[in-house]
Amino acid sequence: MKTNKYIFYVGWNNKTRKCEIKKAINTLNNLKVLGFNINKNLLGFWDNQKENSFYIEILSTPENLFNDINAQNLKHLLEKNLKQFLVLTTKQEIEVL
Repeated sequence: MKTNKYIFYVGWNNKTRKCEIKKAINTLNNLKVLGFNINKNLLGFWDNQKENSFYIEILSTPENLFNDINAQNLKHLLEKNLKQFLVLTTKQEIEVL
């Protein structure tokens, strides 16, 4: 089965300098995203500065019907709720075995 994988790369809060994973999870839950993975404790770089970061993976499945519109909405909410200049978001077509 072919499906899409969305990845949202999130740095630290621009004001607190902390990764706000709990706020990210609350945002996902409020949007009723059924399933996701979070990879945390990553080291990212932005504008020649290192920062703690994490990323969120969501697979589109027939059960969760996650699509490009949902991804754009989530991206904007993560930027707003986590005070991000940018949440880099990618989409990849994958084949699930």
